[in-house]
Amino acid sequence: MPALGPEDLAALVDRTLDDSLGMLFTATPREELDEIGRFQRLQDQAWAGQLRAIVAAYNRCTDAEREFASDEVALAIGASPTAGGRLLDAALDVSGLPGLLEAVEAGWLSSRHALAVVRELNLIMLTVEQRHAIVLMALARYTGQTPGELGKLIARLILQVDLTAAQHRQDHATRQRGVLSRRDIDGQGVLSARGPLEKIAAIKARLAAELDHQSLHPDDPRTRSQREFDLFTELLTTGTLGGQAVPDHSVAVIVPFTTASGGDLELADLPGLGPILPSTARDLVAQARELTQVAVDQHGAVVAVSDPQPGPARAPAPAEPPVVGEDLVLAALRRMTTTPVQRDLSSSSYRIPVRLRRYVEARDRSCVFPGCHRPAARTDKDHRTPWPLGPTSSDNLQCLCRHHHRAKQASFTVTLDTHGYHWTTRGGWRFTRRLQGY
Repeated sequence: MPALGPEDLAALVDRTLDDSLGMLFTATPREELDEIGRFQRLQDQAWAGQLRAIVAAYNRCTDAEREFASDEVALAIGASPTAGGRLLDAALDVSGLPGLLEAVEAGWLSSRHALAVVRELNLIMLTVEQRHAIVLMALARYTGQTPGELGKLIARLILQVDLTAAQHRQDHATRQRGVLSRRDIDGQGVLSARGPLEKIAAIKARLAAELDHQSLHPDDPRTRSQREFDLFTELLTTGTLGGQAVPDHSVAVIVPFTTASGGDLELADLPGLGPILPSTARDLVAQARELTQVAVDQHGAVVAVSDPQPGPARAPAPAEPPVVGEDLVLAALRRMTTTPVQRDLSSSSYRIPVRLRRYVEARDRSCVFPGCHRPAARTDKDHRTPWPLGPTSSDNLQCLCRHHHRAKQASFTVTLDTHGYHWTTRGGWRFTRRLQGY
C-alpha cells in the first residue's frame, strides 16, 4: 500500500472531526450503546467468517504446504508470523468443536466466549470425544454468561467428565507448586505463586481481612492495590504487622451435602475462584471451624440459611451419644441436619440483621453486577430502593462491591425478579445478571 499523501491525510483528519462532532452532538446514550453493540456483533460475524476462510484455505493445502499456512495467514492480515499462527490455531480449534462457531454466527456467543472455551480446553489433555461432550454440555447450559463465567463452567465440566483423571492431574500439579520471580521493566519485578486453589484463596483472604481491618488515614495517597502489595511485603519480610495481631480471616467453600458426606458426583466451589474436587472439599470440611447450612429448592434457589454451627476442627463435646464409628466430619454434618434452619428476617431499621445478611450473601454469592465475581462476604449490602423508602428485607437488598455500589448510585437502576438482577443504563439498555443457583 503506498504512503498517504498530504491531501489524503487532511481528508482523514477532516473525516475524524466530522465523525466525532456528529457522535458528540446527535447521539443519545441509548444510541451510543446501540452502536457499540452493533459494531461488536459485526466484529463477531467478521471473525467467524474469517475463521471459516482460514480453515477452508488450510484444508486445501497439501501436507507440505500446511507447514507454511500460518505465514500465508500472516500476510493476509498484515501481521507477524506469530500472530498468523495464533489465528490459524484459533480457527482450527474453534471450528473443530461442535456448535461453537455456529453459535457465534447465530449471535448467541461472541468471539470472546468462543476463545474462552478453547482456552480452558487447551489447558488439559483431553480426548476428542471429551472435548466435544464438554462443549455440547456447556452450550446446553449457556444462559447468557460472560466469557469468564462460561470459562468457569467449562472448568467444572472438565473436572466432572473424568474425576479420577482430574484427581491425578491435581496431585501432580500440587507436587509442582512453587514461587516464581522475574525481572520486569522500569526497575520492577513480578512475584507469582502457583499451588492449590484453596491455598491461594486463603492467602487472598488473609490480605483482604487485614486491609479491611486497617484504618485508612485520610492523607494516605495509596490505592487499595498499593496497600495490598505493601502489606504482602511486610508479612513476608518481617512476619508481623507492626507488632499487632492479625485479624481472624476465613475462606468460604460451598460444598454439596452429598459431597461432604462422601459422594463424588458433585463438585465443591470456591466463590469467585472456581471448582474444586470432592476429595479436596472433604479435606477442607474436616478443617472447618464453622459450618452453615444453606437450604435450596428444587431449582437450586436459596430458601433459608442456618445459624453457623461448630465445625469438625472445633470438635465440641457431643450433646447426644456419638454414633459408633462415626468420624468428626459426619458427626458435624449430622448436627447440621438436626439444626432448625433460620429463615430470612426483615427489619424495620436500616441496620441489617446478621441472619438476613447471611441469607443475602448465600443467595447472591458474589457482587450482582453482571460479570463481577467479588465474593458476597466482601461486598456492601445495598438497599436497592434507599431506606426508609425501601425496607430492610431480602427483596430490597443486594450484594455490591464498592465500585459497583458507586456505579449503581451514579449511572444505573437495578430491579430484581425471578430471572435475576436487571441493570438498566442511563440510556435505557438493560443487562441481566441471573440468580446464581446451587
